[in-house]
Amino acid sequence: MTQENSLPTERDFDPWSGDLDAQCAWRNFGGLTIEQAKAKFCENPLRYQEDFMFMGGKAFAYYFPVVEDYLRSIPDAASEDDHEAWILAHCIRNQFDRDDVRPVQHLSARVLDLAKFLRVNIHRFGADDDERQRVAEAWTELVRHVHVALRS
Repeated sequence: MTQENSLPTERDFDPWSGDLDAQCAWRNFGGLTIEQAKAKFCENPLRYQEDFMFMGGKAFAYYFPVVEDYLRSIPDAASEDDHEAWILAHCIRNQFDRDDVRPVQHLSARVLDLAKFLRVNIHRFGADDDERQRVAEAWTELVRHVHVALRS
């Protein structure tokens, strides 16, 4: 079992043994500390965003601060894009959409707080009202989904 502070194993990234997307996440983030993963993600968020959708729950739980800190660090100015906020909402939702949410269940309060942050600061996440609305809807749906997953 992976302990809270130890690096996730390849099995933590791919508990399904052979999932190609999970293996890609392992190649991109496996063996990296949180700080190394943050630096790598920030170099090219568009390239690495979906890794958070496909990594196993234990790996996701370990690397969740990468997503959390990235979204909270978006400057408080009108943005040219959504900073991957739309897809990251879907990545997090996917983690709570699995048969076994135990590895990520302890993140629920942090996810809900991050969703609140996004909604309060939606002006940071899109070039226009339509894009910002799309991002806000994704995070609103994530909140609903987390609540449902917690009741299960």
